[in-house]
Amino acid sequence: MIGLVYAGGKSSRFGKDKATYRVPGLPATNVQLAVEKLTPLCQRIVVCANEINQAHIVKLVGQVPAVQIICDIPPYDCHGPLSAIIACTNQFSIAQDYLTLAVDYPYITKNSLAVLARTSSSYIATSQHNHYSLAHFSISNEQVTTWVDNNDDWRLRSFITNKCVCHPLTYRSSNEFSNLNYREVDLNEK
Repeated sequence: MIGLVYAGGKSSRFGKDKATYRVPGLPATNVQLAVEKLTPLCQRIVVCANEINQAHIVKLVGQVPAVQIICDIPPYDCHGPLSAIIACTNQFSIAQDYLTLAVDYPYITKNSLAVLARTSSSYIATSQHNHYSLAHFSISNEQVTTWVDNNDDWRLRSFITNKCVCHPLTYRSSNEFSNLNYREVDLNEK
């Protein structure tokens, strides 16, 4: 299984790069936490960074065995998580199993990721939100690029539910599934 870490977002609402940010009270940066949680579950981990944070991410996790750091590839760049999926799948010649994790879920537990890893064609959901960036699916680069080229649909939700035919793996709502969107709110909640 390949772990895919979404770390290339602009973090415009958050105000700082989420991937390289260290949440007060947590032992490492968000990208380090994501890699550490995926390591026991995946043979290889691909971190999709952006041109701005790539060098910093290389310093943080570039020396970890089995970790590869990439950026989006033209002409499929700058379209969010689907750009990362295209760049990641481009590294492999055939379809692979992927376990995806966005860096803005620093509280997710290894246990929840392990259950997701054992449940193919799934994504994590709670009563409050569907977490499409926490997913497990099998896909090839050709399948992803054909989907985008034929549908011109860059929404992760559409891809996960319609193309990958993933089903919700339902959990109770908890802090574990909190998504870092606004730094002020997240800091005040802790």
